Amino acid sequence: MIKEDNKAFKTYLLSTFSFTWGLWIIALFMGYKDISFSNYLNCNFENPNQIISHIIFRIGVYGPLFGSLIATYLYSGRKGIVAFKNKIFKVKVNFIWYFYLFFLPILLNFAVVLIGLILGISINSFFNSSVSINYIIIFFVYETLTSGLEEPGWRGFALEKLQTIYTSEKSGWILGLIWAIWHYPYVISLYINSGWIPLVLSLAGFSMAIIGQTFIMIWFYNNTKSIFISILLHAWLNTSTTFFLGDLTINNPVMGIIPAIVTWGIVLILLKIYGGETLTKEVKN
Repeated sequence: MIKEDNKAFKTYLLSTFSFTWGLWIIALFMGYKDISFSNYLNCNFENPNQIISHIIFRIGVYGPLFGSLIATYLYSGRKGIVAFKNKIFKVKVNFIWYFYLFFLPILLNFAVVLIGLILGISINSFFNSSVSINYIIIFFVYETLTSGLEEPGWRGFALEKLQTIYTSEKSGWILGLIWAIWHYPYVISLYINSGWIPLVLSLAGFSMAIIGQTFIMIWFYNNTKSIFISILLHAWLNTSTTFFLGDLTINNPVMGIIPAIVTWGIVLILLKIYGGETLTKEVKN
């Protein structure tokens, strides 16, 4: 990573973490707690404080987008912003990637359900989400406009900088760990009252799942160079996981390990087929 890229990367991380963690910590101190998606749609909040804390928390999700725009403008100027925008709106890619985008998250979650059933978890514990099939399209749009917009930062900016010096495999480990840690205030808030062992297990399972997802996201991004595809993939991963698993991994932290195992099974296959240098079968110059 050349000196200028190194500065830009550090600026991105500082901007991203400051923006997100600052807002999330404020929201959590205000008593932020997740509510069902149907309550969101119906604006069914308990009091004005809950509304404010949810608005603050949701704004915090845009930290990676904010950080990427700041760092791009500071170190690449308006030309960098234009090039960045073009990748965000790059929708024309080989149709096979849209096919993979739709079916891979479904396959992953079906495998998680199957393993759960083998381990003795009741079928009634799955598909028990506040996001019913009737709301799935609306929820996908919501995820696209919130969590999906992390992608200009993580893949469009941070990954690009890391891959100027590291292989895709090493970049995946570095970026995946950073991405996981970025989520920690939220994840800790979910499990802090469950005791130290469930909290540690949850953080470990979550981190390994996120790092694994990072490799999958890199595979998509390096083969398409489209942030748009990354946004849709992120949103659909969240949507399908919510539909299949609901709050199961929160209510049963051990279940959080299974998605990580399945994700890494897919990652190992991708690394075997495409190689760790670029995850595209191509070799760096």
